[in-house]
Amino acid sequence: MNIRPAEDKDRPIIAEIHARSWQENYRDYLPADLLDQQIPTLMAERWKNAEIGAQDVVLVAEDDQVQGFVAVWDDEMPYIDNLHVRSDGRSKGIGRKLLAAAAGAAEENGRKAIWLHVVVGNDRAKDLYARLGGMADGIDDKDLYGTMVPNERIIWRDIKILAEQSN
Repeated sequence: MNIRPAEDKDRPIIAEIHARSWQENYRDYLPADLLDQQIPTLMAERWKNAEIGAQDVVLVAEDDQVQGFVAVWDDEMPYIDNLHVRSDGRSKGIGRKLLAAAAGAAEENGRKAIWLHVVVGNDRAKDLYARLGGMADGIDDKDLYGTMVPNERIIWRDIKILAEQSN
């Protein structure tokens, strides 16, 4: 599995993986018509137009094809906005490797901590983050295309803990 910086040519496949992941994992949280009718177009537009700054980190994992991606938006404490892996690539360590590589890149940019949101009820993801040293840090309601969804904040106060999880 090769982890590399995303390129402009990867934007359509990133959008496709993002949309499919939402369709597969957010059925209990978002309206079916949003997931089935709107999300593919919304994600295509989002990734087509996404401004990726010099300190932002967007990585893809690929073998014969792109299997997943992670996007981290830089700030004083970088925010892991997206981590999505194709359904047939899950439970193979791809997400862990993407997170570790992204945290390592943010650490190289001088960042000391990193955080993300995870939908309350997404226990599979929360279990992964806990195994990787993430700590629960409260709940926020997030507006996901017109639907308020409770999300738990997960934080790594020491980014090294996450960056060292590549094995």
